[in-house]
Amino acid sequence: MPTIEHTTAWQQARTLADEVYAQFGISFDIDYENQTCSAATLLSKSLAHSFGEEDKGEQRRALLQARGYCGDLAAMIHSGIKLKKITPEKAEILIKKCDELSDLIQVVMKQYG
Repeated sequence: MPTIEHTTAWQQARTLADEVYAQFGISFDIDYENQTCSAATLLSKSLAHSFGEEDKGEQRRALLQARGYCGDLAAMIHSGIKLKKITPEKAEILIKKCDELSDLIQVVMKQYG
């Protein structure tokens, strides 16, 4: 059964993905935006996958993947500033959410051993 922190991490990942999609929407730089939105979606998907895993090794792998997607997403958002796809202020908010979510996933990983 997922812990409160595990459920919270998944909910935060879903919200973050919604915010990323709202920020980037559809434009002419499809490759950049596809990669950014994909990282946000895969983050949420990895956390959801970790809920259903009974095997501790698979659960840990899914959580590690989710942390990796937090880093990927933060990196893409950093790039978005230079590409003028996102304001530095909005980027800072989203990157902070990525960092906080990554920290929360780390807590969840420790709970599951």
